[in-house]
Amino acid sequence: MKTKETILRVAGIIGGCVIIFLMISFVEKREVGYRIEDIDVEIENAFENFFIDEADVMSLIMENEGDSVLGDKFGRVSLKAIENRIESHSFVKDAEVFRDLKGHLVVKARQNKPVARLISNRGESAYIGEDGDLLPVSTKYTARVPVITGRYVAKMLDLTNVKDREEDADIFDLVNHINADKFWTKQVGQIIINSSDDIIMYPQVGNQMLELGNAKNIENKFKNLKIFFKEIMPTKGWNTYKRVNVAFKDQIICDTK
Repeated sequence: MKTKETILRVAGIIGGCVIIFLMISFVEKREVGYRIEDIDVEIENAFENFFIDEADVMSLIMENEGDSVLGDKFGRVSLKAIENRIESHSFVKDAEVFRDLKGHLVVKARQNKPVARLISNRGESAYIGEDGDLLPVSTKYTARVPVITGRYVAKMLDLTNVKDREEDADIFDLVNHINADKFWTKQVGQIIINSSDDIIMYPQVGNQMLELGNAKNIENKFKNLKIFFKEIMPTKGWNTYKRVNVAFKDQIICDTK
C-alpha cells in the first residue's frame, strides 16, 4: 500500500512538473514565438491636433531597427526601446507598444496638447503644452490656442517648463482658466505680457484694452470682467470704453480715453 501511494505521489509530482513546463513554454511561445507581420499605428488625435502622423511614428520605429522589426519572431526587438523612441518626439505625450495575437506590432501614441502659443518680439515661437512644457512649432499644423506676445515672452522661452518659475506658473494658470471657460475661449483674442505684473488682453469682439495687472487672483478678476461684458457693455455700448482695469481687488475701472 505504501509503495502504491509513493508511486502515485511521484507520478503526481512528475505530472505537475510537466504541466508547469508546458505552461512556461506556452507563455514564451506567445511572447516571442510568432513573427511580426505588420505594424499598426494608432494616433490619438484628441483635441483635433495633428502635430504628428503615422509616417513620423514609423520613422521613429525604424530608426535603429530598420526592417528587422518586420519578420522578427525571437523577441530581438525591444518593445520598450521603441516606446522610448516614440516618446522622445516633442508632440508625443506617451506611447504603448505591444504584439497582438495576429502577429501585428501595435503602436498607440497620444499627442501632447498645446494650450497657448508664445511669440517673442524677436519672432521666436513655441507652444506651451498641457503640462507646462515648451513644445516647438510645427509645419504640419497650427493649433487654435491663445496667443501670448510681449517683451516678457522672451524670458518664458528660456525655460523648459513654465511651471518652474512662480510668475510663469501663474500665467500658465491664467491660460488654463481661459481654456476651461467657453465664454473666455471665444472672447480672448490676444494676451500681451510686458512684465509679470503687466498683463493685457484684447477681446475678439471690441477694441477694449483689458488690464489684469499680474496673474494672481485670476478668478476674481475674470468675474469682474464678465460683469463688464455682460452688464456694462450692453447698456453703455461696445465702443464706449477703451480701457478696462481689473487689477485691483473688487474694482472695475473703465476709461473712455
